[in-house]
Amino acid sequence: PIRNQSLPIKIQIHVYIMHFSVDQMQQTILVNGHIYMVWNDEKLVWNSSEFSEVRTTIAKQWELWQPDLRVANSVSGVNQYFEISKRSHASLTSNGPDSTKIEVYPTFSMKIGCQFDYSNYPFDQQQCALRLYTTNRMNEVELQLYYNLNPSVLLGWGDDVTKKHIGEWELDSVTSNMTYYRNRNYYSERPSSGGEAEQSWSMVLTWISLKRNIGLFWVALALPSFISAILNVFSFFMPHPEHAIFLIVANFFMQSVFLQDILARLPPTVGSSPRIVQFSSLLLMLTSLALCLQLWIKRMGDTKQKISVEAARRMGMFLVVLAPMKKTQISETVEKESDDATKDVEELPDKALVVRNLCFVLYLLVVIFLSAFLLI
Repeated sequence: PIRNQSLPIKIQIHVYIMHFSVDQMQQTILVNGHIYMVWNDEKLVWNSSEFSEVRTTIAKQWELWQPDLRVANSVSGVNQYFEISKRSHASLTSNGPDSTKIEVYPTFSMKIGCQFDYSNYPFDQQQCALRLYTTNRMNEVELQLYYNLNPSVLLGWGDDVTKKHIGEWELDSVTSNMTYYRNRNYYSERPSSGGEAEQSWSMVLTWISLKRNIGLFWVALALPSFISAILNVFSFFMPHPEHAIFLIVANFFMQSVFLQDILARLPPTVGSSPRIVQFSSLLLMLTSLALCLQLWIKRMGDTKQKISVEAARRMGMFLVVLAPMKKTQISETVEKESDDATKDVEELPDKALVVRNLCFVLYLLVVIFLSAFLLI
């Protein structure tokens, strides 16, 4: 709708976001809102002096020329034709006998495909772009940002006008920028010549940044995992191996059920596994290892195995910490000659006791390390 066909008609666009919905399994975002578009039509004109000085009127959008907007990353296929409404009304304001300002405000409901990374769950931040373009090339229609403004966000009304949360997602920021598609590449700079414009499409990118906000993560996921890890540690603190084995078996089944429930609730793994999954997997392995160690400790206890003098000499004073014996008693036994030490070997602590206390210390250190790096 311009007289000079060698010049493109410029369409200014501003996006209003009213609602969004995230589908983690499909990695899509459903965005609802309005698109404000304004341009000057040089053929749809009238002289206001001939119509009682009427300069503004309303017309049906489908009766006027309008840019054919499409969504580049829509997942709706051929149904994306209906994602942007074409049944709204247009406001016409006369600029005189030469042009008319056209303003349309159609609603939209677009489902766009994204590339999410859940490796930092539940502290992950996702970003997805709404890519709007017109089917006409830049030598015919050129899209522009309305005064270079970022999109407007209105997720609630009245007291909820500052609302930023929907479900477990918080809208962190919404920005826009222009990009130009030419020869299967995207460029940030506008084409500098008419030849490049004939091979280019202008595209409006609306970047939606989301931040996950799960308030019950520590109570529902982190705390049960940590308690299960502590049960493994305190199993080595129990004096009877039979009780420790029963505790570990119960803990093993509890972890299996809990891990299955976690995997059912977590988003699909894209990239590396979330830290809570890594922690639960390692915890399951440590529980299996603890069960094997307790069976070994029970066997050593049944056979009344004693720690050797050579092992006691190498362990030195560290043995005092692992075995509840007096420091002087261990030192006297270790300092004896080999023949005398063989006679007094019964004075040395049980091997099962030393191994159990050593496992208690090691498991405690491992749990603290894993909790610090994978849970916090």
